[in-house]
This record gives sequence, structure tokens and C-alpha cells, in this order.
Amino acid sequence: MKPSVNLPRPRDLYDRWETQQWAVSQVRVDRDAGRWAELKPFTRRELLTALADLEIGEVCVTQTLSALVDHSPTEDDRIYLCTQMADEGRHVQFFKDYLLGPVGVDRAELETAGSELSRLSAYGAVFEPVLRQATGRVRDSGGEPAVWYAGVVLYHLVTEGVIAGAGLKTLRSFVRTVGGLQALEEGLANVARDETRHLTYGQTACRTGVGAGFADPIGETYLGALDKTVEVLVNPGQKAVSPALRPALAHRAGQLTQQWDSARLRMTRQLELIGLAELRTEAERRWEKAFTETFARYEERWGAPHPVPRATALGLLPA
Repeated sequence: MKPSVNLPRPRDLYDRWETQQWAVSQVRVDRDAGRWAELKPFTRRELLTALADLEIGEVCVTQTLSALVDHSPTEDDRIYLCTQMADEGRHVQFFKDYLLGPVGVDRAELETAGSELSRLSAYGAVFEPVLRQATGRVRDSGGEPAVWYAGVVLYHLVTEGVIAGAGLKTLRSFVRTVGGLQALEEGLANVARDETRHLTYGQTACRTGVGAGFADPIGETYLGALDKTVEVLVNPGQKAVSPALRPALAHRAGQLTQQWDSARLRMTRQLELIGLAELRTEAERRWEKAFTETFARYEERWGAPHPVPRATALGLLPA
């Protein structure tokens, strides 16, 4: 007998939202300016890349969530999703203030499509079109349930739960290791708390959808998104830092694999929570295949292996 899963209802999540408010203005991002200026170039670039990933993703979700709100299956779903729209706008403002403030990014660089900053992240080029198409179909279909649940899969489970969730966890750990970035630590903790509610809503909604007979479109959408998910994580269009010294290479490759392992664990855990544990084997097969193919595209483009397979070949990581 399978253990029961008790996920909070949309009203429960709304109640949490009321008690977990925070304000961007109270984070006071400028207090990190002195410490940011002291960081080594490699550390600054790693942090900037991670922040760009999150900012670009947040901008996209603020522009697409309204389709899911407008066609929510119940009033409780709609009311909760309205709180999430407010959260997403607040996240965009926090990352924007931090990038313009302590980091010192030029406003035009931040707000211009195709800028050098935007190229640091693969999300905008790879996954944003997928999410926009899915939420566009929600509107075009008038909220047909199978289409709505597919949108929730891509929005809540994949974008927020796997891609952003793993990246946010890794970034918070890195920031703590760097030390001295109190405003960034505070802001990321606030964002992570919000994202936990968002992901939990997606799990609740999709579990409801599976129980209502929409297991096939939910499962097919999830499995079909895994290749793009891996492409965002690896980002083969951007040349990765590949240290020449073996200890440094092992450390860098280890950081990346830890983030990707976290994303994989989130993927399999989500399938169990929404009632599709039987898809785990196929999901893991597609996950591994996507990494193999993405590493091959990276090597073809850059004429050298990605740091992770390079470190693996040298025996610095488990095969």
C-alpha cells in the first residue's frame, strides 16, 4: 500500500503567504557594495551568472503567469495564484535592485534583450519560448484542463521546481561560502521561502490533475521538457570555465554535478508527489540521454569537452 501524501490546499498556501511577507526596500542591497568590490573576478562572474539566471527566469514568469490565473479551475486556485503574481514581481525587483546596485550592472545592459548579461543564462533562449507557447495555448484553448495542467507542469514543476530550485539552492550555498554578502543572503532566503510555496502549489495542482484523469498530458509534458531542462542547466552556448589545474577542475566540476544532482533529485521526488512514480525510470533515462547529447553539442561547438566530462575522464569525478 502506497503511503498517503498530504499536500496543502491552495487556501492553506494563501494563508502562509499572508504571514510570510517581506519588502525589497527593507533588504537594503547597498550594504553589500563594499564586499562585492573585494571579490575576485572569478567569484564575481559566478555570482553574476547565477543572478542573471534567476532574474531572466523571474522576468519571464511574471509575463506568463496571468494565463494560468485567468483560467484557474477553482476560485481558491485563482486567489492563491494572484499572490504568486505579486511574489514574482517582488523577486524581479529584488534581483534588479541588486544587479543595478552592488553589482554595478548598467541599466541598458540589464533591460536589453540579447545583451552580454542575458547570454550568461540559457533560460531566455532555451526554455522561455517553451513556457510562452504553453501559457499561450492555455489562453487559446480557453483554459481546457489538460492544457492548463501542462502549463502548470512547465511553470511550477520544471521552471520553478527543477531549474530555479536547484540553482537557488546552489547559489545560497555559494554565497554563504563567499561570506560578507548579508543583503544577498537575506534576499535569497526570502525568495526561497516564496518559491517553496509556489512549487508546493504546483505539486498540489498536478496531483489533483492526475487524480482527475489528466495523468497522460501531465506526464507527457514533464518527460517532454527534460531535454530543454538539461540544456538550460549545462548551457552549451556559453563556454564554461575549465581550470587547468586538476584540483581546481575537480572543485568546479564537483560544484556543477552537485547542482545537477539536486535538480535530478527534485525531478524524481516531484513525480512521486504528484502520483506519477511509475515514470521515474523513463525520466532518469531521458535525463541521462539529454546530458550525453548536450555535452556532445558543447564539445562540437567549443572544440573541447565540458569541464564535467573532462574531469570524469581524468578520474577526478566518479564515472
